[in-house]
Amino acid sequence: MHPKLAEVIDKSIKIGSGYSGSLSMTRSFGRILSERVLKRPITMVVPSPNRLDWVAEGLLDLCWVVPRITAKWAQQGAGLWKSKPLKNLRAIARFPQDDCQMVSLAPYAKWESLEQIAKEKPPVRVAIRVNPEVVEGSVREWAHPVQAILRQHGITLKDIQQWGGKYWPCTTDFTSVDEEIRNRQVDIVMGEACTQPIWKNVAGHGFRFLSLSEKAMEGLEKEGFERHTVPAGFLPGIDRPLLAVDESDFLLLTREEAEEDFVYAVTKVIDQNRKRMEEGAVTIQYSYSQPLPVPQMIVRSPLTGPITEQWKTGVPLHRGAERYYGEAGYLK
Repeated sequence: MHPKLAEVIDKSIKIGSGYSGSLSMTRSFGRILSERVLKRPITMVVPSPNRLDWVAEGLLDLCWVVPRITAKWAQQGAGLWKSKPLKNLRAIARFPQDDCQMVSLAPYAKWESLEQIAKEKPPVRVAIRVNPEVVEGSVREWAHPVQAILRQHGITLKDIQQWGGKYWPCTTDFTSVDEEIRNRQVDIVMGEACTQPIWKNVAGHGFRFLSLSEKAMEGLEKEGFERHTVPAGFLPGIDRPLLAVDESDFLLLTREEAEEDFVYAVTKVIDQNRKRMEEGAVTIQYSYSQPLPVPQMIVRSPLTGPITEQWKTGVPLHRGAERYYGEAGYLK
């Protein structure tokens, strides 16, 4: 790396992020923070799968995490962090994403539940929101809710393959499983991002949404997951409340050792630009209808509501964030 570039990066605010919602929200507040407040460039590290560890070590100044509960696991030493808890993680703000794991069965599928599938061991075909890096036996397996849900039913993704079935990752786009549905090549669609277009499309094709059993949910809670209730009417075909694994909220994190004035400034910029961040998170997708090429617009956002009560993070606030929220009159 050129020495001049290395010097700029070294002096910059380094933020670990994913590619979607967290990146767009960083763009919205980062420019103000960089150009008007701190007068420092920003370096985005994208993707940064180890960003919680990196921020705890001081390699990053800030990092995003979703869902919120992941920060709790890391801070308290659960799952991946069981042998090395990141006790110095501190929160700056929470951003609302009302989310959970969805499990849906195709209308042509012969089964009624995950319990039946586990018992009969059919060659089931599963489209799944799973990181390709998450494989059987990896250290990251524990933290993935899909793996945990299957585990509570006594099965794994490897079992599904051994039965003659298969699984593959899918996106949250409206048409991501259209071809498979049209050709009857998918039996189950499961995963997160319950407010995203894929689930409206799946529901429109008559997929049946399953509720987790109380027994499975209690087992998941023992592993550290939290429950979520999907209300009746949330999507077409959901005529009763469904029990699901919670996947809610983004958190922006830092480390306890971060300078108080720096975190105070970040917290203030976010609070004073909440509307800008909400607008910046919105994206538009389109497709063309047939036979006339009329564009069909789909507006989507990772946020499911206005940014409010962002100090309710579920993990300890950094003292700089706590000072700002206290001075603003938010902490009662």
